[in-house]
Parts: sequence; C-alpha cells; structure tokens
Amino acid sequence: MYRMAYRWVGTEADAEDIVQDVLIKLIDRVEEMETLEQLRPWLIKCVYRRFVDLHRSQKSSPIRSEASMLNQDAEESFSDTHPDFRDEIAQMIDSQALSAALNTLDEKHRDIVLLHDGEGYSTSEVSEIIGESIGTVKSRLHRARIKLKNIIIDGTF
Repeated sequence: MYRMAYRWVGTEADAEDIVQDVLIKLIDRVEEMETLEQLRPWLIKCVYRRFVDLHRSQKSSPIRSEASMLNQDAEESFSDTHPDFRDEIAQMIDSQALSAALNTLDEKHRDIVLLHDGEGYSTSEVSEIIGESIGTVKSRLHRARIKLKNIIIDGTF
C-alpha cells in the first residue's frame, strides 16, 4: 500500500498520510475484509481512491507546489554535500529517466503502467482497482508502453 501511494504522490510524508487515512477508515471493516478472496487489489483500490480524492482537492493549491519545490531543493543540496552518494546516484540514472518518462504520461496511462508493470497486477486486477473495463485497461497499457518507448528513445523527458 505504501509503495503504491509513494509512487503516486512522490513524497514519503504524503504516502504515509494516505496509507494511514485508508487504514483508519478500514479499521471498522475487518469482517468485510476477511471475506474477500483477493485482499491486496482491494486495498490498493482503496489507496488509489484516496489518492484521487487528495489529488483533486490539492490540484490547485499554491502551498502544495511551494512545499514540493522546497523538498526538491533540500534533496539536491544533500546530494551535493555528501559525495559518497554519487555512485548510488549514478546507478539511479536509469530509474530516474524512467520516472521522468512516466511523469510525462497523463495520469490514466501512468497509473495503469505503475499498477500492471510496476506492481505486477493482472489486467483484471488493474481493471477492478481503477474502475475501468478490461479492454480499456489493455488499450491504455498498450498505448502507454508505446509512448514510454518513444519518450525514452527520443530522450524528450
């Protein structure tokens, strides 16, 4: 749950908040969760819905964008002052390129790629999590992969 929340929001604090919100809401639904055959996709669906709710409410908040800029500046200054991390940073270049390419995709395509290719959910599980038909999930996944391939090959991220 945390890993997916982190992938969607990009910060540890926000991911922790989302997971905590979901768990608090689910504490009264333990009996219902015990009856589910596949608990994991259902929990990710709850996290996804909470993410969408927060994203909609914070989309136009100027405070949010200012805080993101401060976090980015702090991370950059930390890596500059600690040269031991240069090797680790060099190893992360490929993953950062992929992350940058993923960020150029629209939300619908990015979410499907993260759930299917990143987390290993089947198309039917992704369909259930995001509330779209399996055909829609398959076509968006196909289109997203093509876009990612073109973005990475062109280097336009």
